[in-house]
Amino acid sequence: MKKKNDSDRRNFLKASGGALIAAGTIGLVETDAQHHRKVAYSVANDPLGSATVSFGGWMSGFTPPLDRFTAPLPPPPANHHELIPNVAKIKAGGYVNFIISGLHVVAIYDNGTNPSRDIDKTILTPLGGPLPPVISDPNRRIYRGPNPVISPGPPPVINLDRVEVVHFDTPGTYLVICAVLPHFNEGMFGYVKVLANGEGATGQ
Repeated sequence: MKKKNDSDRRNFLKASGGALIAAGTIGLVETDAQHHRKVAYSVANDPLGSATVSFGGWMSGFTPPLDRFTAPLPPPPANHHELIPNVAKIKAGGYVNFIISGLHVVAIYDNGTNPSRDIDKTILTPLGGPLPPVISDPNRRIYRGPNPVISPGPPPVINLDRVEVVHFDTPGTYLVICAVLPHFNEGMFGYVKVLANGEGATGQ
């Protein structure tokens, strides 16, 4: 009889434990889903729920005209190294759509980071071959995009055009740089200003 009771107890504990784990997992999934629904609904109909930033741009007006169909790796002067707008404004919980054109790497640093004082340009990661290195300073960095080099080649295969969508939960002013060293040295950086609830588009 004791053996049967022990067996029943073990079976009960196994079943109970499994049920508790399942319930805990379901609870986590529901909580996570509720959070994402709450964030989405909070900015879905708000004009400051998202912003678009042109991260570099192909230039017209060349002679001969730039033909990327036949020249997949155009020369560096064919790309404009700037963030437009230089300051993007969104509400907390909103998104920024970075439209990347060219050999660029998006790196975002936490609220209050100063580009001249806080970015260590001696911490570098090589991209290989003739390509310039990338700033890899991890201090205060909250996001970095993918390596644009798909294959080092030769010739290198580079992802020159893509979109990265980044979510910002907390109010503040975030530094966004192109981590490609010569581009950053040229001044290719800008900001995302995340507004608290109650602030408008002109909030400071």
